Amino acid sequence: MVKMPELVVINKKPSILSRCVLPSPACSFEIIYIEDIVLRVISSYLEPSIDPPLWLLEAWNRFWRGERPKVKLGTPRRPSRFSEKVYEVVEGIPFGHKKTYGEVAALAGNPKGARAVGTIMRYNPWPPFVPCHRVIGKDGDLLGYGGPQGIKIKEALIAYEAKVLNNPSAE
Repeated sequence: MVKMPELVVINKKPSILSRCVLPSPACSFEIIYIEDIVLRVISSYLEPSIDPPLWLLEAWNRFWRGERPKVKLGTPRRPSRFSEKVYEVVEGIPFGHKKTYGEVAALAGNPKGARAVGTIMRYNPWPPFVPCHRVIGKDGDLLGYGGPQGIKIKEALIAYEAKVLNNPSAE
């Protein structure tokens, strides 16, 4: 199993939070970070930032090329053991591929935990770095995705990845 990016538990209240907005093939994403740690990613209609930090821009561009981004993910408290396993399984789903909620649950150690996986994905603070858009219903339906126009964004992200895999020179 692929190890997910480093997970950093932020035990004290950060003094300075930063934010920027980066574009994607589906929408913009607002990224909240401290130093070099991504705390939250939210789909957005805001215009992309003019001068995002280089470390974040490099990680972002790696993701959209189908490469594993090198990024630290931050959280105010450690997720449950099962949540961490789910994040690890989802982060390991290859670019352009999908798994069902049930498959993710089984790989995370709870074969009957599909609904729990759905809840964990609903509150995933790091899309697309933990690519919850790659998790689908057992019959192939695109179920749930946070933010404005959620299902449309999920559909666009999946279509983009398929396009890149079929045409490596696609943008």
